[in-house]
Amino acid sequence: MADQTSAAEVFAIDFATLAREIAMDIFPVEQILELHRLSDEEWQRVQTHPKFVEMVRTLSAEWGAAVNTKERVKVKAATGLESKLEIYIQAIDDERIPLVQRVEAGRFLARLGELDGQGHVLAGGGGGVTINISTTAEMPPLTIDATSSPSLKLEAVGVLPDEDESASQ
Repeated sequence: MADQTSAAEVFAIDFATLAREIAMDIFPVEQILELHRLSDEEWQRVQTHPKFVEMVRTLSAEWGAAVNTKERVKVKAATGLESKLEIYIQAIDDERIPLVQRVEAGRFLARLGELDGQGHVLAGGGGGVTINISTTAEMPPLTIDATSSPSLKLEAVGVLPDEDESASQ
């Protein structure tokens, strides 16, 4: 009966989350195990479980793929920065640090938290593009505005002549 209980405990562990965190290799395995509150005995059972081994292998291959480089760097940078936020927060109150540096730390945190009213985060944000096309002096310019959003917004101002109209001019 004890074997059934221990098997049930292993299956209560979130294999997918644990495997993903190990595959991403952002934090040491010991720190991940501590976060998931796994004992050495539980970890010994989990790391030899065939399903878990396959998950780690697959996720490691996906995470390490060349096509994933940009996302991998982005996630690691964000995670690394997040792990140091407490230092910035504590530094703001440390009077041994010059006021200018403490104010800059406060501005940095405000930007990260999108509390500065600028509406964008350091690592992200989209933007937009405006293209103005001038065809002839007689015709108004064609303007195309696009912004990065889930749906592309195009707005055209001005009219291009039909083929027959441009031939008559």
